[in-house]
Amino acid sequence: MPATEDGRVLLDIGTKDDGAFSVDADVVATGRTCVLGSSGSGKSYAVGVICEELCRHGVPFAVVDTEGEHTGLKEKFDAIWVGEEKGSDISWEGLDLEDLARQAPDISPLILDVSDAKDARGIVEGFMEGLYRALNERRTPYLVVVEEADRFVPQLGTRVPIFAEVARRGRKRGLGLMVCSQRPSLIDKNVLSQCGNQLIGKLIIQNDLQSVAQFFPGKGVPRRLTSLKTGQFFAIGGFSPEPVLVSVKQRVTRPGGVTPSLAVRVVRPYSRQAGDRTALAAEDAVPPTVGGLLGLVPSIKTDDIPLLVKRERSFGIFGPRETVTEVTLQFRTLIQMGVRLRRGLIKRRFRTVYAYLDGASGKFVSVGRGLDVTTGFEKLLGLSTLQIEILRELGPDEDTSVLDVASALGESRGTVSRALGALNEKRLVSSFEVRKKKLYRRLVDLPPVPSGSVPLELVPVDQTKAKVVGPKVKESDVRDAVKGLWKGADVETFDPFLYPVFRVELVNRRKHRQVTIDGRTGKELLF
Repeated sequence: MPATEDGRVLLDIGTKDDGAFSVDADVVATGRTCVLGSSGSGKSYAVGVICEELCRHGVPFAVVDTEGEHTGLKEKFDAIWVGEEKGSDISWEGLDLEDLARQAPDISPLILDVSDAKDARGIVEGFMEGLYRALNERRTPYLVVVEEADRFVPQLGTRVPIFAEVARRGRKRGLGLMVCSQRPSLIDKNVLSQCGNQLIGKLIIQNDLQSVAQFFPGKGVPRRLTSLKTGQFFAIGGFSPEPVLVSVKQRVTRPGGVTPSLAVRVVRPYSRQAGDRTALAAEDAVPPTVGGLLGLVPSIKTDDIPLLVKRERSFGIFGPRETVTEVTLQFRTLIQMGVRLRRGLIKRRFRTVYAYLDGASGKFVSVGRGLDVTTGFEKLLGLSTLQIEILRELGPDEDTSVLDVASALGESRGTVSRALGALNEKRLVSSFEVRKKKLYRRLVDLPPVPSGSVPLELVPVDQTKAKVVGPKVKESDVRDAVKGLWKGADVETFDPFLYPVFRVELVNRRKHRQVTIDGRTGKELLF
């Protein structure tokens, strides 16, 4: 096992502001660690990076894999996959859990895939009890990583008792524990409080924020916790004496997808036929550099699209209707934009609000019950901040002079006059003279201040069988537009994600047209 000059083995987790971020393998292997983050935070991805590092340095461990997320470890490392899926090394059926636990410290890392197991709690309990007994005799280091720990040690409900014992007394036996969850408020507080090492990613729900407040020095939690980017985590406790923001590095193995049965429960719970099952990717984020963006999955099957398309006739209400000749699933790249600005009538505070852009056109979209497209913002892209500030000062229904605009912005008349001339050439303002005095009006609608306070919960999407319409808008152009539109505002996060649409080809005699259908609502979209 490679070691540093002082004999320590370091696990390379990612980067911080001043360089690489590593943690002591001994601290992880025999300590109590929690990895927490809401859906879309990159929590399972970060756990995958840690598991890769454990494999790389020969640290013995087992990961309780509730979603089939970590089976990809076998691509690069010697690991044993226990599960019911095709390709697994060992099946749960008839397996002696006591024997598996007794051999665990001496064999390759174990991927305990319980995503399709009939009695996941019973399996985990049996393995953990056997492991605890084995290590009670041997006293050798061994780490157990538990995904979705709130399923096994919930704050309310039936717990697997052995975890509380491991949390309190496992260290002396060499038994380390890493609990991972999207909802820290749902984990038994007696177990969570034992975690001396913490990686805490994006959390949104107030109960979850309160649950992790104990780990941060002083009162409360960092304001940034609700707006962290995918793959960003605060490292605290035994990982760092002071909270440090870490960006998790790229994985070398692919995350495994969940099983089709899970996809049925999440995506189309009313469909019980195997042919209707659509596999979903895992619930946590995969950084875009590793073969997939986050996004939303389609709620409509391709075969249903022809029934939803409004087909025209040749002669008004008469003549033959159009024929659907092809339906193609596409993923359109949208931008989830976190805007930092001051809000409030009495107590003005900085807040982060969220807005959404179509990555191809730059138009504003609202993402709720399907997409609603709003024009206007795309015409601002490529303009300078000053030009947009000038547009903000001009009204669409009243006349404004150069002097009025210059006074409002604190700029010289010459500077404003030149900027207005450029806007006039772009047909964004109109001008006319009254008594040899030039007056201007705005010819473009400006979007209102965003109001969304919570970002979307996104999942990795399988884009291998669908065309992806990539983004064309530049973050720098969007930032200039935001600064000009809303006083004191700036773009805090700029995250592309994928939205499902169907491209439909229609033919009627010699006429041919294409329409775009929302993959989640079935309505026609006008981009």
